[in-house]
Amino acid sequence: MSSHWKVDFAPLEKSSSKVAEPVGFVSHNYKSLTSKTPQLLESTENQNHLKMKKAWEVVLGSARSIPMNAFMLYMSGNGVQIWSILVTVMLLWNSLKAIAGVQSAFERFATTPTRITGLSSLLQDPLLPVKLGYIGVNLLNFFLGVYKCSAMGLLPVESDWMQFLEEKIVLENSFGL
Repeated sequence: MSSHWKVDFAPLEKSSSKVAEPVGFVSHNYKSLTSKTPQLLESTENQNHLKMKKAWEVVLGSARSIPMNAFMLYMSGNGVQIWSILVTVMLLWNSLKAIAGVQSAFERFATTPTRITGLSSLLQDPLLPVKLGYIGVNLLNFFLGVYKCSAMGLLPVESDWMQFLEEKIVLENSFGL
């Protein structure tokens, strides 16, 4: 009984049979394609534009959280319960953390690694408008939390400080007949 299976271990270059290319595969000279790619990628102007675009996407991502946070604050209610306090403190804390970490949030988009040593180096930073936008968006989130604290009655108002105000001195009294 002879075997119907036959395995040829000869390399493809030496064998006369050639394996068909898969569907959708087009053979190219890949060395000519890779020689053009670095020229496109090394264009620093193009890379700086893409980095700036991605940096603005970080700012817009932060801005997209404002309506969600406003809805969460609305749904938690104005009563002083553990859930509404936790949501408000989380909003305040995350906003302050984002403002404090603005430099680390945008360091991957920096065109050159720079350390801010003074006001002149800060003003020359090409990411300054992006960073200011990021700080502004997070300040909006922070003020949303402060408004919620005020609505819950957690912030002091004038009536809370009445005991420290001086009593008004009445200069004149009038009585009617």
